[in-house]
Amino acid sequence: MEDGFPTVSIIGVGLVGGSFALALKEKGLAKKITGYGRNHQRLKEALKLGIIDDYTTSLEESAKADLIVLATPVGVFEELTTRLVSYLKKGTVVIDVGSVKEPVVNTLEKIFPDGIHFVGTHPIAGSDKTGFEYARADLFKEAKVIITPTDHTDIKTVERIVRLWQSTGAVVEFMDAAEHDKIYALMSHLPHLISFCLVNTVAEIDTNFIKYAGSGFKSSTRIAKSSPELWKDIFMMNRENILHCLDVFIRKLDEIKTLMSSEPTEELKKFMEKAKKLRESID
Repeated sequence: MEDGFPTVSIIGVGLVGGSFALALKEKGLAKKITGYGRNHQRLKEALKLGIIDDYTTSLEESAKADLIVLATPVGVFEELTTRLVSYLKKGTVVIDVGSVKEPVVNTLEKIFPDGIHFVGTHPIAGSDKTGFEYARADLFKEAKVIITPTDHTDIKTVERIVRLWQSTGAVVEFMDAAEHDKIYALMSHLPHLISFCLVNTVAEIDTNFIKYAGSGFKSSTRIAKSSPELWKDIFMMNRENILHCLDVFIRKLDEIKTLMSSEPTEELKKFMEKAKKLRESID
């Protein structure tokens, strides 16, 4: 099992953690996958669906695996790893799938002792749906996975994790953790924030209007159905970068508000054409 791990623990069997488990199973990259969580019933359901091979509510038991995947909301990583670290055996590899990297990497590297190999990773794959019920083995196929090693990260472990993600069908890219957080504040975190705000604008004006939503509103606000627990942590842990992006976005709102307050001009059309051209470049 050169590219895989004999035993894997998924800490937080949700959409991403569950999909990673299914991908490892499909590609034969793990012999046994154990799910860790607090809810016995939910873990039993994941077991019944074949997402995991076993489950536990004991961190000590989950720590026995060769690979540990942190797939809970990022806000609980520090508390979990602080409890987990005393049970880990030398040579254990730990990765995370969090959407914020700099505070996670900086914090976790200080917690793990020598001999425990941590690699920060972020699969750019997901859904507005939450829960392992929506997990699928092909979630990472052709998806980007950002890996954020530091000067302290074990090179051989990084190479092993690269091969593991590539085996799931992902396209791996390396990035500095701080740069990652600047980019994804704009490309992921801000759009989620705007989506929540857009739906709450409807709530502010008249909640009854929501029943008239068409495809434009639905596609623009799909991600407002995402987990508030998950996104609360992301917003707070990357708030400096998000607030900077939000300042620029507010300037753009003010700009189009000014254009619309004037007599119709070509400037309003140019504003939209600029956005249309850039958006078309990623289709």
